[in-house]
Amino acid sequence: MPASKLDPAMSAEESASAAVEPQSATLSAFHPTRWRLLFSVLLAVGGFILPQEVPLVWYPLNEPGNDILYLELKCASDKEGDVQIFYNLTNGINQLDSIYFPIAPSQQTFTYTFPLPDAPITELRVDPVSLGGTLTIERMRIIDRKGQEYRRFTYDHFRPQNQIASIDRTENGWSITSMDDATDPFTRIEMFSPIVAKDLNHRNLLRCLLSWGYLSLMLWIILLAGLFTFWRPTEWRALFPPVGFMAILALLFSAVGNRGLIKNSWHYSRFQEQQLPPGLNLEIDLNSSSATHMDLFWDIGRGMNGDDLNRQFCFPGTGLQTVRFPLPKQPLKDLRYDPRDNAGVITIHGIRLVDAGQRTHSVLPLESLASFREIQSMNIVDLPNYLGKGLRLETTLEASDPILGFTSTAVAQINQTVAKAAAR
Repeated sequence: MPASKLDPAMSAEESASAAVEPQSATLSAFHPTRWRLLFSVLLAVGGFILPQEVPLVWYPLNEPGNDILYLELKCASDKEGDVQIFYNLTNGINQLDSIYFPIAPSQQTFTYTFPLPDAPITELRVDPVSLGGTLTIERMRIIDRKGQEYRRFTYDHFRPQNQIASIDRTENGWSITSMDDATDPFTRIEMFSPIVAKDLNHRNLLRCLLSWGYLSLMLWIILLAGLFTFWRPTEWRALFPPVGFMAILALLFSAVGNRGLIKNSWHYSRFQEQQLPPGLNLEIDLNSSSATHMDLFWDIGRGMNGDDLNRQFCFPGTGLQTVRFPLPKQPLKDLRYDPRDNAGVITIHGIRLVDAGQRTHSVLPLESLASFREIQSMNIVDLPNYLGKGLRLETTLEASDPILGFTSTAVAQINQTVAKAAAR
């Protein structure tokens, strides 16, 4: 028979003590102690050390800004297959850090746009279609969310590495053809400097804080739900120790859940960009009807002369090619472009200013050029395959020294870009 029935005269203090014993026992399981805190910290540290192959982001940035980068690729294939683009995030080439998409045979090129991670990219590799397939590329560049160009890749940036039969110029770009028995063809893109998005460390820090805070809150709610399932506080002061202990546990193990993101963000923040030689180059993408030399003259205060010029050679054939002229570091008073040393036709696809790391600093409009001598026609035309506009130049039949000049607006834009690049 129960003791309470044998002793009806049990004191009120004894009854109250018996009533709170289960709650006290339950509370003691959640009450923080020195050893429980130490054990939790050691367990969290052990979990944090474990590798996380795919970093998890529990709360992405709602508005990452306009400085995040995208890879834009305009291409087509003559065979059905797969295209894969690998990017090295300072840890080597691996399957996780890549872009993969299937492609079907087509005469028409299509534009693919892929977001890039907020991390330094030190290497790029393109795996074209295998088994003798040809991947035709008309445009490959890095852009931001506003569509502004950060970097443009051209034909001469591609290096065959494995099972590549040829890399050839086309009228509007270039083509990569794999060997007939190729099972793992790939090419490497010459990287003159790493691809580093502006303010990536700031965004990665925000990702860590938001993701850590969000997961901590979720874990805290779950732990509090478990706590109050088994325990009801008798006074509000008793809430603080167990609730605070649950918050500490949530913060610790939220760091474990975000360990990949935290480790990578710390690793990327320590990346140091290499110092590049000063100065900018003027790049012109063009087609030429025949082989020719072309000259760029500049006036830095002593007039146009034979010392202030740079000469480049334009290869024969209609394939798209890029010529590069180094610009002086002094402000320009005038700039002259001699596109040929003989009669012929040139179609200009684009004009831009790039640094030694091949980063685009400014894109000049096609209207930057004006006719001065031996130019029969000069028209803005539509390029094929929706590539935009081009500038078609045709010299006179007896031309030996046709001359184009850059407008005053274009010269001012070049001077402003050169000064801005030198101030970085």
